[in-house]
Amino acid sequence: MSKLNVDQKTIMLLFSDKKSDFLIPDYQRPYAWEEGQCQTLWDDIFSFAFPDNNYEHFNKDEEYFLGSIVTFENENGKKEVIDGQQRLTTLMLLLRAFYSKFGNMQDNNSKNTRERIAQCLWKTDEFGEADLNKLKIDSEVATDNDKDEFLEILRTGIVNKGQKSNYAKNYIFFQQKIEEFLSTYPAYFAYLPARILQNCILLPIEAESQDTALRIFSTLNDRGLPLSDADIFKAQFYKHYGAKNEKDAFIEKWKELEEISSRIFKPLNGTPMDELFTRYMYYVRAKQGNKSSTTEALRKFYEKGKYAILKQDETLPNLKVLVDFWNDVYTQNQERKKTN
Repeated sequence: MSKLNVDQKTIMLLFSDKKSDFLIPDYQRPYAWEEGQCQTLWDDIFSFAFPDNNYEHFNKDEEYFLGSIVTFENENGKKEVIDGQQRLTTLMLLLRAFYSKFGNMQDNNSKNTRERIAQCLWKTDEFGEADLNKLKIDSEVATDNDKDEFLEILRTGIVNKGQKSNYAKNYIFFQQKIEEFLSTYPAYFAYLPARILQNCILLPIEAESQDTALRIFSTLNDRGLPLSDADIFKAQFYKHYGAKNEKDAFIEKWKELEEISSRIFKPLNGTPMDELFTRYMYYVRAKQGNKSSTTEALRKFYEKGKYAILKQDETLPNLKVLVDFWNDVYTQNQERKKTN
C-alpha cells in the first residue's frame, strides 16, 4: 500500500520548513490565474483576517483553509507539485509583494514579519537567515515561456516595463491591494500578513511516487483538468527536442497535433491527445509483433526504457501521419478514397 504523509499546516510552517523545496515540473500546465482569481483570494483572506473591516474582531484561534497541495519527493530531493500549482504560485507572489512593502519599515512588528516572510520565500542557513540567491520554488514547465519572469519577480520584487505575463499582472495587482490596505490601516499593516502566515492553512499531501501523487490528484480534483498521460509525454518530447535545440519547432508541431486531435477524437476517458497516443500504442505493439490480448496502461507502455519510444526521431512524425489519417476518416476525405 502506498504511504502518504498528510498533515494540515499553516503557510508559515509549510513554506518555512527546511525540507520545503518546491518544483513545478515540466509536464505541468502554464500558470493561468488571472486578476479575478486573485481578487477572490484577496477578498477571502482579508474578510477572514479583518472581519467587518476591524482588526480587533479577529479570532486568533480560527483558521482559514486554502486547499490542498499534492507533491512527491523526486530523485533530487525536491517536492514536485502535482496539484496546487496555481495556488502555491499565487501565494508566493502575494508574500513577495508584502516583503517588498516592508522594506523601509523599522517598527518591530514589521521587521519580524518581513523576516518570517523571507524564510518562506528563500532557503535559510543554520541560523535561520534567508539566502536571497536561493528561492524555495523553481519552475521547469515546458510550455510556460514566462516561468523565468516568475522567478525573477520573486528574486527582485520588481516587474520590468513590458512584462505582461499573468505573473507580472498578478504581482502588480497584489502590490496595489497592499497599497490600498496600508493607506486605510497604516497602524495595523503588519497584522494582515502575520495572520496569513499563522492562520491560513494548507493541506500538504506528500505521496511516495509520481504515480501515487497523480492518482490522488485525479481523485481530489473535481474542478480543474487533471494532468493527462499526454501531458507527461509532452514533457519527455520537450526534453528530447530541447537537447537538439528544436524546442520551438516541437511546440508548433505539438499544438497542431492537439488542435486536430481535439476536433476529431471524443474519448469517453482521457483527453483527445491520450486517444492519439493510445492508437499509436496499438501501431507500435503490432509492429513489435505483440499479440497479447492484455493492453497495458498507456503511461506504463510509454515509460519503458525511460520513455525510449518517445525519444525515437520517427515518433513525432508518425503521430502526425496517424492523426492526419484519422482526420481524413473523420472528414470523409474523398481524395484519400481516390488514392486508395
